[in-house]
Amino acid sequence: FDSDTINLLGYFPRSVTISGLGIIGIEFANIFNALGVKDVNILVRGDVETSTKKLGMDMDVANELMRLLKKSGVKVLEGTSVSEFSYVPPPGADDEYIEMKLNDGSTMQTDLFFAATGRYPVGKNEETGLESAGVEVADRGMVGIDKKTLATSSKNVYAAGDVIGPPALASTSMEQAQRAVSAMFHEGDDDVTKDANHDDPLSIGVWTIPEMGYFGLTKEQAEKEGYSVVEGTARFDQCLRGRVFAPDGLCKLVVDEKEGTVLGCHLIGKEAAEMVHYGMALVKAGTSIFEILQTVYTAVTFHELFKEAALDANSKLDFGVEWQEIFAILQAECDVDFSEDYLREKFDSIDEDGSGELDEEEMGALFGAMGRTVSKRIIANIMRLSDTDGNGTIDFGEFKAIFDKIACPKDEE
Repeated sequence: FDSDTINLLGYFPRSVTISGLGIIGIEFANIFNALGVKDVNILVRGDVETSTKKLGMDMDVANELMRLLKKSGVKVLEGTSVSEFSYVPPPGADDEYIEMKLNDGSTMQTDLFFAATGRYPVGKNEETGLESAGVEVADRGMVGIDKKTLATSSKNVYAAGDVIGPPALASTSMEQAQRAVSAMFHEGDDDVTKDANHDDPLSIGVWTIPEMGYFGLTKEQAEKEGYSVVEGTARFDQCLRGRVFAPDGLCKLVVDEKEGTVLGCHLIGKEAAEMVHYGMALVKAGTSIFEILQTVYTAVTFHELFKEAALDANSKLDFGVEWQEIFAILQAECDVDFSEDYLREKFDSIDEDGSGELDEEEMGALFGAMGRTVSKRIIANIMRLSDTDGNGTIDFGEFKAIFDKIACPKDEE
């Protein structure tokens, strides 16, 4: 069976073997397990990490998925594939099993074998008439397109959906078809596809039990793009609704360490495929975790997890949410070049005893000398947050680190 023919299944299988750890394979493993099949196996040609990364999945989410699959009784066999079907029962032999020889030489029996190793279009099949119509078709049957208009290499022929390749999702296929129709019937000078980006990231929902959803970058992807990031994670039992109704799962935010903006959102748990759209909105808007922490979320909702994840990410930042008020005050007038020479001159002018350390009163005087009148409360917070060695005073390195973070852009000087 495969995902097309499984709808013709006319019996309840005693055991199920699924080949492939893609989205379809994972979803059907959950379905058969939930229906009560006691022996469900997933054969993975490679390993779980490689397979899930191909799907763009965060590894903590993937590991949680594997934990929950195994907890439910599903067995995941890595480095395993079928090399030969040594016996397939004839129609009517209901008591017999399919016998398979595996790549390691061992054998396995199963009542139902489900192939979930991928799909490809049938563009190469001449019955479609594509090549006869002059449509360029790749080796695997994919139709080549202009990514803006979705026009093919043949005049007046457009393509959308699975036939043009990944992501091959219902939601994206609908958007592609609408864009193609707009392009083919467009008249005038305006470019109806000018804002279209075929390669824009997509929100992904996976109908496992529990659901998965993700949008944006994983930590690994963000670092490849040059970001320095931290991750904030909240387990579902960290919110009241999760603790009572659905404790399994996690919510993760991938956060730009420099700006605090959310670069990716990764979820597994109840309603994850719904919640991911809020995560998508955070990423697209360039929302910072500091804004999330200032947001009041309705009590006893799963969305409270975003605030918990933001708190976790904040705890890993050198300059987290407690610094934001301080930065806002010190950056109120962006009219000074906080160079090291300038900061050293001001620091030394207050450090009259030459100790290289300033206490709370001296720090207040230092900011005053720099034209920044700062309240005693703010000075006390600066001392508490900056005193990394815990000696009750601030040395020049600790002081300079503050201004390394808040220095004004040169075009604003």
